[in-house]
Amino acid sequence: MLSRAALWILAAVALAVGIDNLDRPLANPDEGRYSEISREMVATGDWVTPRLNGIKYFEKPPLQYWGSAAALSLFGDTEWAARLYVAWCGLAT
Repeated sequence: MLSRAALWILAAVALAVGIDNLDRPLANPDEGRYSEISREMVATGDWVTPRLNGIKYFEKPPLQYWGSAAALSLFGDTEWAARLYVAWCGLAT
């Protein structure tokens, strides 16, 4: 069993690696697709109907799109912001 200090060190290393991964390019096709849907929500102001390249996209539940769109509207149109909500959910898990 790991000591409490070892667990904190392990958590700090995992957090540092996770934050560093926010800067890499979006992975194709999934990350790019879902980030584009969120970006279009912000650009059009329509947060109810998810769209991909202007076409309605109801393949997935919209919670992840809304979270990513909120991050994009707060932090700008960057890969880091597009990935922030998903990273936060992973950290919370």
